[in-house]
Amino acid sequence: MLEPEESTLLLKLGDVASQLLDWPVFLRDFAAFFQTDAAQIFVPQHIWGWDRTSAAQSRAAPLPLLFSGLRAGRVYSGEELRDRALAQDMQWLGADNRAIGLNCRHGAACLVLRRDKGAFRAADGARLAAFAPHVAQALDQWHATQAITARLHRMQDLARRIGVGGMVLDVTRPAIVTVDTVAASLLAGHGLDARAVLDIAKPQDAPALHTLSAGLDLLVLSDTPAKGLMPGQVMAYLRRTDAPLPDPVHIAAALGISRAEARLACAMGEGASLSAAAAQLGLTVETARNYSKRIYARTGLRGQAALVRYLWCSALMLAR
Repeated sequence: MLEPEESTLLLKLGDVASQLLDWPVFLRDFAAFFQTDAAQIFVPQHIWGWDRTSAAQSRAAPLPLLFSGLRAGRVYSGEELRDRALAQDMQWLGADNRAIGLNCRHGAACLVLRRDKGAFRAADGARLAAFAPHVAQALDQWHATQAITARLHRMQDLARRIGVGGMVLDVTRPAIVTVDTVAASLLAGHGLDARAVLDIAKPQDAPALHTLSAGLDLLVLSDTPAKGLMPGQVMAYLRRTDAPLPDPVHIAAALGISRAEARLACAMGEGASLSAAAAQLGLTVETARNYSKRIYARTGLRGQAALVRYLWCSALMLAR
C-alpha cells in the first residue's frame, strides 16, 4: 500500500517524464520525503540536483568516477562510496550517503542522496530501491520526449525557413481546429487573424487555392483521409510568397564568394540587369561585370537566368 507522499512523488515523476515539471523540482520533493540535505541524478554528461544550500542545479558535467559502474538496483552505503572515492569525489559526499545505479536505456545513471548530519536508516535503502525503477523509467521517457521535442523544433525551424505553416479545418461546422506556430506567425505577419481565414477560404469548397493577402497564399486540401485527422477535418497550408533572398552574408559564405559579389548576386537574383544592379550598388559596370564573372566561375552557372533559378530554388533559400 503506497503512502500518500509516495503516490504524489510517482505522479510528479510522470510530470517530469512529460517535461511538465523540471527534475530539480522533483528532487527537492524527493529529498524532503527522505529528509535529506541533497538529492541528485547523474546521467552521462549531465547532473540534476537539489541541495539545501545551493538549491536547484541542472548543468552539463561528466559522470563522476565515484558513481560510474554502480550496479543497477543495488543500494550503496556511505561507507562503500567513501571506499570508492578519490580526492575529487569528496565534494559529493556528506556525513552519510545512499546511491543506487539506474537501469536506463540511454546509458549509465545513478540517484544519490546526501545527509550532512545523522545517518540513513535501513528502511531508507529499501524505499530508495523501490523508487529506483520508476526514476529510471521516467528518465527514459524524459529522453524520448526530449528527442521528440528536438525533432519538432527542427521541423518547425525548417517550416519557418521555407515559409510554410499548417492548419486543420473542420468542414462540418466550419471551424479552425488547430494552427501551428509557423502558420500563426505568417498570419500575424500579414495582419490576419486565424478566424478570419474562414471568411476567405471555405473548407467545404476544398481543394482550393486562395490568396489571403499580398504575399500569402492558402491551399485547402480535400477531405481525403490523413494521419491524425478526424472525419470532416481537412489540412490547409499557408505559404509565404514574398520571402526575400537570404542575407548576402549567408550567400557569400555558402557560395564562397565575397560579400560585394553576393550583394551583386542578390540584386541580379531579384531581377535587376547587370547595369541596373551596378548603379544600385554604386559600382561601375566594368566592376560589376568582373564580379559576375567570378560568381559564374565559382558556381558553374551560365547567365543571369540560371543564377536567378539557383538563388530562389536551391537549398540556399533555407539560409534565413
